[in-house]
Amino acid sequence: MKLAEVSWVEAQAILKKVDTVILPVGSTEQHGPHCPLATDHLTAEAVANMVGDRVKLPVLPVVPVGVSSHHRQFPGTLWASPSVFREYVKAIILSASSHGPKKFFIINGHGGNTPSLKEVAEDLRSDEDIFLAIATAYPTKLDGHAGEDETSIMLYLRPQLVKMEKAVDTKQNEALAGIRMKTQKVGPADFGFDTIDLSTTGVFGAAGKMIEATKATAAHGEEIVKAHVDELCAFAEELKKAKLEELLPKPHK
Repeated sequence: MKLAEVSWVEAQAILKKVDTVILPVGSTEQHGPHCPLATDHLTAEAVANMVGDRVKLPVLPVVPVGVSSHHRQFPGTLWASPSVFREYVKAIILSASSHGPKKFFIINGHGGNTPSLKEVAEDLRSDEDIFLAIATAYPTKLDGHAGEDETSIMLYLRPQLVKMEKAVDTKQNEALAGIRMKTQKVGPADFGFDTIDLSTTGVFGAAGKMIEATKATAAHGEEIVKAHVDELCAFAEELKKAKLEELLPKPHK
């Protein structure tokens, strides 16, 4: 149930009955020459609504812009700084919790948001007696960014927005300044990567690997989404049943 689509009177009744709310979070960033900029937040919103409908939990409006400055060389990408993003998400949750719910389930469509969301979860749990769980809108093992798997998901969810005639297969760069790369690492080290360091098309996955967006199909996307929604629903049911006091941190000695 989409909370934004009911009146305040209906929302009041709903929020008295539940102590758990779902919040979809995504980004607006490049997804190759063939997928829409909205890929991450459209996916997060769709998956959150599927979960909410099945487990009978309200779903808040999607947060459409996230921590995406590493895609800034690709026009249309929008981003917020981690500090602004954290405070905005925290404010949404605090405002929702003022009406009753103290357990929140974020379904996150963009990996770049994850560190900030974890910080929000830590702050809310220790300072506000609010429990925040965070899960990805995708299975953890996709073939890459805007590759076969992610493109397939969009072909299943929003096929009219995908331009398959523009899809490209891309081999991710293997080195930066002569140092061999591994996924988004240089050697064994993390670094503040930009997508352009990895790929000129915006499609990437692992260093030296060919990411084959052209193989995407709606049937493959449906298979990915349905299996993942099953997993998220199972967790949401557990979260609904869990007692808040048992989810909160123990007193410091």
